[in-house]
Amino acid sequence: MKSIFKTVIIKTLPVMTGYIALGIGFGILFSSKGYGIIPSVLMAALVYAGSMQYVAINLISGGAGLITTAITTLLVNARHLFYGISMLEKYKGAGKKKPYLIFALTDETYSLLCTDDYPKDIDKGKYQLLVSLFNHIYWVTGCALGSVIGSAIPFNTAGIDFCMTALFVTIF
Repeated sequence: MKSIFKTVIIKTLPVMTGYIALGIGFGILFSSKGYGIIPSVLMAALVYAGSMQYVAINLISGGAGLITTAITTLLVNARHLFYGISMLEKYKGAGKKKPYLIFALTDETYSLLCTDDYPKDIDKGKYQLLVSLFNHIYWVTGCALGSVIGSAIPFNTAGIDFCMTALFVTIF
């Protein structure tokens, strides 16, 4: 069991660095709109869609309607439909873990799980679950840290929300 944790930590370390940094950015921006750590952590844990979470900051604070939010979410996260389809075979036999594996399929998690680049003595299902779970934890941690930092230290965030949205749109 120790071997699988070590393998997953090593594989997800680059994701951790990115998720912590981007999560902190999200937490700071969300906090600048008047939302505290609990909404930040809840959004990170339950929505878990980095680029959409950045877009959602303006949608929520601007009072966007449900239909606008739904259409925007579909457009921003449409690529996940293709990720999911390509992972059907890999998630075959995942059992009770399958709904979480589908929920936790981000760009970075997909890139780690779409290959079979892990030691063959490790259980594939446990590996998939732990990679997904660790990446999710990294994101939630980054968002929580950002919320705390944003609440404790005043930031002038003018223009940053647009820059982050533009970054994710460009990546898309």
